[in-house]
This record gives sequence, structure tokens and C-alpha cells, in this order.
Amino acid sequence: MSEQQKIFFSKLQPFLDVLQQNMNRIGAGEDIPLFYEPIHYVLQLPGKRIRPLLTILSALACGGELNQALYPAAAVELLHNFTLVHDDIMDNDTTRRGQPTVHKKWDVGTAILAGDGLMGLAFQKLLQSPSANLLHMTRRFTDVMLVICEGQGLDKMFEQDASVTYERYLEMIRRKTAVLIELACELGALSANASEQNVNALRNFGHALGMAFQVQDDWLDTMADEQILGKQVGSDYKQHKQTILTILLKQHSQVDLNRLSFEAFKQALIQSGVAEKVKELFSEYYDAALNALQNLPSGAYRSYLKELTLLIKNRHW
Repeated sequence: MSEQQKIFFSKLQPFLDVLQQNMNRIGAGEDIPLFYEPIHYVLQLPGKRIRPLLTILSALACGGELNQALYPAAAVELLHNFTLVHDDIMDNDTTRRGQPTVHKKWDVGTAILAGDGLMGLAFQKLLQSPSANLLHMTRRFTDVMLVICEGQGLDKMFEQDASVTYERYLEMIRRKTAVLIELACELGALSANASEQNVNALRNFGHALGMAFQVQDDWLDTMADEQILGKQVGSDYKQHKQTILTILLKQHSQVDLNRLSFEAFKQALIQSGVAEKVKELFSEYYDAALNALQNLPSGAYRSYLKELTLLIKNRHW
């Protein structure tokens, strides 16, 4: 993490500390270690908590209070971790944030139970919200949970489908990734009883930010410098995953991707112009996110949302 990022996140640390204290109370007094220990393990893994931060900052940008935003922020983080635990099982990943995944540290059955528990706890936290918009928030939360599962289903289908289109892929990442970031921002606004204009602005902001994040993630996994990024690149290509890069390259070239080394694949992306096209796409999404913020009242928290967006855009985490 750069010095600029450290300074920015230090300003937001008090929000994260209160959020963590809220989640640390989960399962207090219960003597069911098989259930609660994996959940606490997941919630203690290192991470930047971007999604709950977006919920909190969105609420404060609309004139809300921290205690109003804490419960939906915790719900969003719990929902996110539910998806990660179950995704790790489906993909048979062995590490998450540098630590063993739940199904590797314990077993698959325990991990499924932990994921189910995280989902139940997410609804429990959301329903503790004091907002007058609680019914609407719960409906949106439920809808988005199902959309995320649909997105994961599409992602698994695409592993066996070499004919996935550009438009179909964008729809998959909208469901799998962007809707949760969109929900995080929208719930913050709703918890603050924001105007319809501000709710729409934050929903649009979250959607564009989520799309930008995932498209850029695909790009970084291939085009980033490993030393700057701080982790190995090329995992998507080596696992033969369908990404926006492979889909567009097949449209622009007749090359057989199965015969290309990773370095040859990277050069083909550059020479065909696909690498630049994808970079332009996620830059356009980031611009759309920043433009949506202009519809919010000016103030410190709108500035925080802007700064966070720019840090994500320029990330090498």
C-alpha cells in the first residue's frame, strides 16, 4: 500500500474500528465452536473493507449518522464474505488474503455451514437497522443476494463455453461483482433516508464503480507488472478462464489461445489493440462513477468517496 493510501485509510479507520466491534459481538456467549470459529476466522482476515466503507460514506454523504449506517454496512460485509467462502469451495482455492481458505483449514462441510451462517447473520444485522426504509432495504438486499448467485452460476457456465460474447460477459460481472457494490452505496443512502435523487446518484455511482473494478481486475491480472502489483499475474489465463480480454481477442484475431504462452498472449493483446480497448473501458466506467458523485451534496464525505474511487482506479494492491 502506498503512503497516500495509508494516510487516506487512516482517516477512515475509526469507521472500520466501530464496524469491527459490531461484528465481533457475533455469537457472543454461544458455545458452538464448529459454527462460530470459522465465521470469526473469516471476519478477522485482513482486508480493506471497501464495501462497508462505501455504505458508511454514502450514508454520511447524504446527511445520515454513523449508527444508522453501521447495521447495513455490517450486512454488506457479511454478505460479501458469504460469497467468498462459497466461491472458494466451488473454485477449490487454497488461500484467501494470504491465509488458508475455510474449507482447507477445516473441511468442506464446515465451510458450507459457515457460509450459510454468514448469510443468516447478514440478514440479522440488516434487520437491526433503525432506518424507516428497512422494508425497502431488505427487499433490495434479498434481490441482490439472488442476482449474485445468478452471476456465480453464469461464471461457472462460462468455464465450459468458448462462445461467450462481450455483452454476455459484462452482464455476468454486473451480477457477480457490480451489484454488491451498487447495493452497498444504495443501502447507505436509504439508511440515511436520502432523497430519491441522492439514492439514484449513489446507485449509479456504485454500479459504475463495480463494473470498473472488475474489468480493471481482469486487465491487471494480465497486463500489470508483478513487482508493482505485489502478486503473481496470469492466473486467469493459466486457468483458461473466460475474461473480457480473451473474449475480445478471439473477436479480433484468429489465434488459437490454447497454443499461446502467457507472454505471447500478452503481446497479442497489445498488438491487436485489445489491451488498450479494455483499459479505455474501465476508465470510462470510473469516469461515470465520478460523474455520478457530482449529483450529491458537496462536502467532506463526497470528497472521501471521490478519493476512494481514485485510489481504487490507481490501485496496485
